[in-house]
Amino acid sequence: MLERYLQILSESMDKKLDILTQVETLSREQTKLIEGEGSYEDIDANMDAKNELIEQILKMDEGFQAAYDKLKAEIEANKDQYKDQIADIQGKITLVMEKSASIEAVEARNKKAMESRFASAHKDSRQKLNVAAAAQDYYRVNSKLNAITPQFMDTKK
Repeated sequence: MLERYLQILSESMDKKLDILTQVETLSREQTKLIEGEGSYEDIDANMDAKNELIEQILKMDEGFQAAYDKLKAEIEANKDQYKDQIADIQGKITLVMEKSASIEAVEARNKKAMESRFASAHKDSRQKLNVAAAAQDYYRVNSKLNAITPQFMDTKK
């Protein structure tokens, strides 16, 4: 029975690695969208897809932890008997941690790039507002220049 549970834990790690690979791919696509001036809708769709995958990972983590907690005492009591399966799971956990660290690094760079993009968009919109205000002032001043009031008025008739 313990062997079957260890197999389930191993398969869970395989599935988590697959999902993390998909998240990593989406994160790299997001980098291209941000740097390539992709639309905000495309970036948002990319983030939604990543969120769905991350929710799957969180559910898998809960299931893995629950199964491990249930089997922890039995695994520790029979370490020698199942050392190959345990080593396999530990190796997969190491791969998961490495992939997670890689994804976090890409996400940190994406965050900085998005902040820069937002700041640039804000600066552009601020500049457009200033240009529009200057143009409005220019037209207002020029409209006053065309309306010359009479300087002398002939009061005799």
